[in-house]
Amino acid sequence: MLVALIAIIAVVVLNLFKNSPLAPVAIKATSTTSTSTTTTFPPPSSIAIAHWPLGLAAAFSAPSAGVIGTNYHANALSIASLTKMMTAIIVEHRLPLGVSGDGPSWTVTPQDLTTTAELAHINGITIPVTSGERLSERLLLEGLLVHSANNYAMMLSELCHMSVHGFVNAMSQEAQALGMTQTFYVDPSGISPANRSTPADQVLVAQELERYPLLAKIVTMTSVQVPGVGREPSYTPLVGTHGVIGVKSGTLAAAGASDALAINPIIHGVATPIYVAVLHVTGYPNITIAGNVALEIAHEVAHYLDHS
Repeated sequence: MLVALIAIIAVVVLNLFKNSPLAPVAIKATSTTSTSTTTTFPPPSSIAIAHWPLGLAAAFSAPSAGVIGTNYHANALSIASLTKMMTAIIVEHRLPLGVSGDGPSWTVTPQDLTTTAELAHINGITIPVTSGERLSERLLLEGLLVHSANNYAMMLSELCHMSVHGFVNAMSQEAQALGMTQTFYVDPSGISPANRSTPADQVLVAQELERYPLLAKIVTMTSVQVPGVGREPSYTPLVGTHGVIGVKSGTLAAAGASDALAINPIIHGVATPIYVAVLHVTGYPNITIAGNVALEIAHEVAHYLDHS
């Protein structure tokens, strides 16, 4: 009954979002031609998102079609665990890992136990650990991206032999390199509301994460099996359903829920990845709503491209 009620609430709220008074916003085109085919996509003036979510910040990108769009041009917002996308990218920079490898292992320290307890005390998502336990890079990345474990984020920075300050600096430098001009990181986990960004910037980091085969594979997982703990579910809504191939969600009491989502539909015979980010959803159930809104936008972009 509870699951059914949540689904009904999500549908009702999503329908309210569709009645947005916002004027349609044209998609910007960085190119009018797909990079992999000779298909010509519509110019920006001929495409518009009809149902930007009411009161929510959102953005999308279809990089192979050369189109982007956003309805948000204000100050950066708290992004919670969307921060972990950049954390995973920095780990791959420091400790490159193939799709099938496990990488180096981190031995859990007493300080890691303390950090885990502190994070759990402030309602951070954690996975139980024991002192002396060895956790591979691959498992830490899976727990980070799938179950959104904040304590795994901190251990990954340690595995990279970097201080938190040094790791955050690396995150900020990578953000600048990707053109994320409105993104500010303060920790690897996203537990602080001071981790801030815009939906347009979060689309950029989601695209970048998908360039790493291991990370792209991990974010398709619906759960992660942790030795000695059991199976921990994904907190990313809709992953594995409706064509969703990841990538990450986040939620904080002070910031609501956010979702970065990717689909990869076949358009004009070519796989055409579409990325969407929706930030600051405060209605209940907020993660479900964020995922549904992001999917609605992704499908509308796919529809326009498919009928061009």
